[in-house]
Amino acid sequence: MTDDFEARLKEAFPGSTVTTGSKGRLWVSMAPEGLIAAVDTLRERFLIRQLAVIVGEDLRDALQVNYVFTGDRVIVLQVRIDRDKPEIPSLALRIPGAMVYERELKDLLGIMPVGHPDLRRQAIPEDWPEGVYPLRKDVQIPRPGEETAQEGV
Repeated sequence: MTDDFEARLKEAFPGSTVTTGSKGRLWVSMAPEGLIAAVDTLRERFLIRQLAVIVGEDLRDALQVNYVFTGDRVIVLQVRIDRDKPEIPSLALRIPGAMVYERELKDLLGIMPVGHPDLRRQAIPEDWPEGVYPLRKDVQIPRPGEETAQEGV
């Protein structure tokens, strides 16, 4: 059964898919270009302002970023992005707590938060190989000495 809150959420995000889970949790699946407006809508229209966590995942055919907001309800904004162009709009200037999570997305999954003010490495060492993202399912992490052996081939 659809409650009033879910109906209002579906009305607020007409181009998105809204799914209900246990304990009143709601998932809103959307395109990356709708993220900023969706966050503004949650904050202004639904008074849901607390970003609890941002979690990225490799779905093999795409990458997905889940933005978990808490308030009277738990709302998860799910943004599916193309593996070949892994970009999302940054929330860091809107929600300061997003800054660290977005840096981790870049380091661990290669997802670029466009508009982020500080993309220093967060979760991997400075000497980590460029273009190697440890949480991608197809990652090939080079062993010490392999890079130089491959360069001479």
